[in-house]
Amino acid sequence: MDLDDSCYRLIDFGAGRKLESLAGYVIDRPSPAAVGTVARDPSRWKHASAAYDSDKRLWEHRLPWPAGLLIECGGFEMPVRPTPYGHIGLFPEQHENWCWLGSPDHDSRVEQAEERAALNLFGYTGASTVALARAGYSVAHVDAAKPNVQAARQAAEQNNLGDAPIRFLVDDAAKFAAREIRRQRKYQTVILDPPAYGHSPKGKAWRLERDLWPLLNDCLQLLDQSSFRLLVTGHSPEVGHREVLEFLRQTAFLKPFQRSSRLIIESGRSQLRDEGDRSLDAGFFVRVQTP
Repeated sequence: MDLDDSCYRLIDFGAGRKLESLAGYVIDRPSPAAVGTVARDPSRWKHASAAYDSDKRLWEHRLPWPAGLLIECGGFEMPVRPTPYGHIGLFPEQHENWCWLGSPDHDSRVEQAEERAALNLFGYTGASTVALARAGYSVAHVDAAKPNVQAARQAAEQNNLGDAPIRFLVDDAAKFAAREIRRQRKYQTVILDPPAYGHSPKGKAWRLERDLWPLLNDCLQLLDQSSFRLLVTGHSPEVGHREVLEFLRQTAFLKPFQRSSRLIIESGRSQLRDEGDRSLDAGFFVRVQTP
């Protein structure tokens, strides 16, 4: 096992699974997007260091998971670890979004502000939060799962951001956004990466196709109209970038910007490319910003 490479790589995919390198530690795990495809190089799969069995809901390790395993994410590092659900505590397909979030501000008015505020809803383990904090933002990191928020705090500390202006909040995203509206808070950047389905801390069911729209409407109210960025990502057969764009086009918030062509909108499907340059679908993205 060679751990010299500090990056993430998709090696191969097929038959509903993907083979990935995490800084040289090779894992084999399920990938619904790989259903109906054929692995390019079956021999490579025999040497996986660990594989996730979704029926048993456990990882099978040929080699121990390295302690303190980190992935380079473009200017910062994120810890990766096996979770009981086959995840690794990081979504590598978000790399382009991390670069977008951490890029120099598009508006000098924001640069001159005393505080640049960002809201990261469904913040998970905090890669987007770290990208924003490194770019000088004050960040509200919100996730309903306490272990995720703890992991985000550790990721910030790993990147020497322990003293950065980050609020780590264990909270329901929709309820937090509603309270922020009542507080008349405004943010220059808002991120939503909601799951297709889930539950709030009090057990209320979340369904993306039903619950995204009122939350997204609240997030629009939280944006600073003078200069803002909005990022929406997700994985769902019911909702994609076209549905999100159609909703945004119908909102009163965006109509003044649309009439004056004062919006930059990027959208589509995120992709991971394997060593054979094949693309594996990795969900949708919508990025909206004022120029």
